[in-house]
Amino acid sequence: MNNTQNLKKEQDGGAKRIPRQARALGVRESLEHVGEKNEMPGLFTLTSTVGALATNVRVMIHKRAQPLSQIVLIIGDAGSKKSTMDEVYNEWAYELILEKWKIVQEEKAWRIEAKRDRNAKKQKDKPTFPMRIQTLNVTPAMLAERLEEAQGKHSLSFTPEIDTVLTKWGRNGVNEFSTMLRLSYDGSSYEREAKSLDAANVHIRSLLWNCILCGQPKSLYKLMTDMTNGLLSRAAIAKMHDNTYDMFDMDSPFTEQEKDKIHQVAHLLGLMQGTINLPRLEARSIKWANNICTLAAKDGNDVLARCRMRDHVTAYRMTVCLMLCKVAERLIKEHGYEGAEKALLDDPNLTANAIAKEETKAMMDTYDIIANYILDMDMLFFGEKLKSDYDNKDCRVMYEGRTYRTANDTIYECLPGTFSREQLVQQCKMNNGEEPTETKVQSMLRNWKRQGLIRKSENSFIKK
Repeated sequence: MNNTQNLKKEQDGGAKRIPRQARALGVRESLEHVGEKNEMPGLFTLTSTVGALATNVRVMIHKRAQPLSQIVLIIGDAGSKKSTMDEVYNEWAYELILEKWKIVQEEKAWRIEAKRDRNAKKQKDKPTFPMRIQTLNVTPAMLAERLEEAQGKHSLSFTPEIDTVLTKWGRNGVNEFSTMLRLSYDGSSYEREAKSLDAANVHIRSLLWNCILCGQPKSLYKLMTDMTNGLLSRAAIAKMHDNTYDMFDMDSPFTEQEKDKIHQVAHLLGLMQGTINLPRLEARSIKWANNICTLAAKDGNDVLARCRMRDHVTAYRMTVCLMLCKVAERLIKEHGYEGAEKALLDDPNLTANAIAKEETKAMMDTYDIIANYILDMDMLFFGEKLKSDYDNKDCRVMYEGRTYRTANDTIYECLPGTFSREQLVQQCKMNNGEEPTETKVQSMLRNWKRQGLIRKSENSFIKK
C-alpha cells in the first residue's frame, strides 16, 4: 500500500470525532441531532452558516484578512437523511430566514402597487430589498442582482437538491454560477454588464456568499464537469453515511430548548466584528499543508499535492467558525445572553481579544480532523478523474525549462540542496525499494549535469 493510500480510511463519510472540548453551545446540540455517523456533514453545514452569520469578522490567513466564506457540498444517496442538514441550517439561519420572509412580503406589496400604477405619468423607482438568504431557483442575472442588494454583507444559500441549479440554469448558467462561487470564496469583486437598461447591471466590490448544496453523487458530477477550473479546490465535500443496510431509526426533531440555545449563539455571531489573528492555528495550517506535500512527493502524486492547496484554508475558516461559537458560549456563561449582547455592542475588539484564548489543543486537533477529511473526500470523489485530466497535456501545462518528467525527477526533488553520492543511493532505495546499480547512479548524475540541474562541488553535488 503506497503513502497516499495510507493517508486515511474515511471513505464511508466517517472521520475521527470532533473533540468534546471543541464542541460549543449550539454545536453540541447540532452534532448530536445529526448523529455520530453524519457528524462531518452536519459540521460542514453548521460552519458554512456560521461563516455567513459572522459577516463582520475577518481572519488573518497568510498575512491577508479574509472573510469566512465557504462552499459546502453534502453528498449522499436517496434516503441517506440529507434532510437533517435542512434542520441544522434552518435553526442556525433562523433570524435571516425570518428577515427573508419579511422582505418577500414587502417586495410582493411593492409589485402589486407598481402593477396598479404602471400607467401613471410618474413612476416610482424600484426600492432595494437587502435579502441575505438567496434562493437558487432564479435566473443568474436575478441572483447577481440579489447578491448586490445584500449591501456588502454575507449572503447565504441552501438547497436540498443540486438538481435545482442544474435544471433551472442549464450548462451556460451553471458555468456562471461556478464563476460567482469561485469569486465569492476570496471575496473578490464581481461585475455583470448589460446593454439593456432593464437588464441587471451588477457591480459588487466584494462578493460574499456562502453556499450549501445537497445532492446525490450523480448530481455532483454534473455540477463538477470541469474539475480543474478552481471550484473543486474551493469546495468542501461531505459524504453522508451509507445507511443501505441500517435498521430503521426514528429521528427526533430539535427540542425548543435546543433551538433556543442555537438561536442565542447565532444572534451573537451576527454582532461579532473585527479582524482576528490566530498564529497557532496558522502554524498548524502550514504544518499540515507541508506534511501533505511531503507525503505526495514520495509517490510523485500530483493530484494529492494539488488538492491540498486550498483545503488547508477551508479547514482554517471552519475551525475559526467553531472558535467563534466557543467565544459566544463563554460570553453567555459570563454575562448571560443579554449581557453578552451588550458586551459585543459596546466593545468592537471583544471578539478578537476573546478568541485568542480558544487556540487550544482541542481546536488544533479539530483543524487536523477537518483538513484530513476535506482532502480525503476530494480524493475519493475526484482522485481518479483528476489524475486522468492531469495526464492530458491540453488540461495542464507545466514548463520550467523541461516539458517532461521521469521517475528520476521525484528522486531529484527529494534530495537536499547539497547532496552526496551516498545520499543519492539512499534516496533511490527509499523511492524504488531496491539499491540502484553503479551504472544507474552514474547515468542519473551525468543526465542531471547535462540538463543543468546540478553542478559538482568537491565531494558533493549542488542542485541548481
